[in-house]
Amino acid sequence: MKHLVIGGNAAGMSAASRIRRKAPESDVVVLEKTFEVSYGACGLPYYVAGLNDDLNLVRIRPVSAFEKAGVHVRLGHTAERVDFAAKTVCGRTLQGDEFCEPYDRLLIATGASPRRPNVPGADRKNIFTLKTPADAQALRAALEQNPANVVIVGGGAIGLELAEACLLQKVKRLCVIEALGRLLPPFDAEFAEEAKHELERHGVQVQLGERVMELAGDEAVERVVTDKGVYDADVVILSIGGQPNTAFLTGIEKLPNGAILTDRQMRTSAADVFAAGDCASVWHAVLDAPAYLALGTNANKQGRLAGDGMAGFDACFDRALGTVMVRCMGLELAKTGIGEREAAQTGIPAKTKTVKTLSHPPYYPGACELTIKLCYHADGHVLLGAQIMGEREAAWRIDPLAVAVDRKMTTEELGYTDLGYAPPFASAWDAIHIAANAAK
Repeated sequence: MKHLVIGGNAAGMSAASRIRRKAPESDVVVLEKTFEVSYGACGLPYYVAGLNDDLNLVRIRPVSAFEKAGVHVRLGHTAERVDFAAKTVCGRTLQGDEFCEPYDRLLIATGASPRRPNVPGADRKNIFTLKTPADAQALRAALEQNPANVVIVGGGAIGLELAEACLLQKVKRLCVIEALGRLLPPFDAEFAEEAKHELERHGVQVQLGERVMELAGDEAVERVVTDKGVYDADVVILSIGGQPNTAFLTGIEKLPNGAILTDRQMRTSAADVFAAGDCASVWHAVLDAPAYLALGTNANKQGRLAGDGMAGFDACFDRALGTVMVRCMGLELAKTGIGEREAAQTGIPAKTKTVKTLSHPPYYPGACELTIKLCYHADGHVLLGAQIMGEREAAWRIDPLAVAVDRKMTTEELGYTDLGYAPPFASAWDAIHIAANAAK
């Protein structure tokens, strides 16, 4: 049986490797349009920041290792159309040669590309996105030229990580522009507001509710023009989300943003076709519905389980929670499940409780204030989601909270969970206990 995979990063290579282990007699072929496979894009901001000088550290596994395991990797092969009836994928190599590959089962793992605003000047020089190792090299080189003015367009997690990277590279003046009225859209308002204050405490100019109208200049960008102001810019970094790479596909069901619609088994509406990673939906455990959550954690799990399904084994991924961690300068923020705003939007009857408490006892040095907000069902108090922030010791606490949401624990059950205690790490009643026991 021939298993064909389009896309050679996290989801695609996880699936290809899994198929070879589960069905070693299978012919596994991966089509990758670039010459990079299996790299950790989440590590790129730290290379840009200069915290890591070896870009190869984000390259997880070379092509030779996959080939040795029996996976045939064809680099520089761009899929341009899929005939779901004939079960073929056709396209073109970088040299211009046409190809057409048959398949018995297909995985679409084409990922997503950084969005670029459809405004005049978007193709000028010194405008960057961050997706690939090559992008990281180019952006770092530009920042190392000591630009006087850098503008980041987009206030999501990657935008905030790149803001820290810019400051570590000694950028003189930094401005973050966000079209929405708040940063960090997945978080509730009070967490987004604290992230804004943290940026401003470090000298970053934050402009909310402004839409970019033009990236002005001559050959290179010189100014960012919004509907409310003009901002000098020697370097512009675009961080306004990703566009699923699915435009070449017809005859398959998609979400409104173009992501391929999948079920709990990562099957698509086309027979013998699976999809995984940033080009596809995942099944949200709390909403019990498909959702678009473009996260590396999901991509790896989807790829592994899609590989099982393609190899003929039972596979199901219906436990996505959108768990994220982000550091904004000296502030850690994390979220799992849904928040107050999402519960209201989806009509789920929910209550919330926010507490402020210390990370560990004050009699051990270094304790800091943590803010924890729990969202739980109004009937039965089943935990639906949680958010947390603090200077230190905050982000890791989202993991036991994610387990609690995953296992559908009530706040009462969580409040008596046997968490660890020692003064350097936590109080006898941990911050998680305190938040859970305060929820009524």
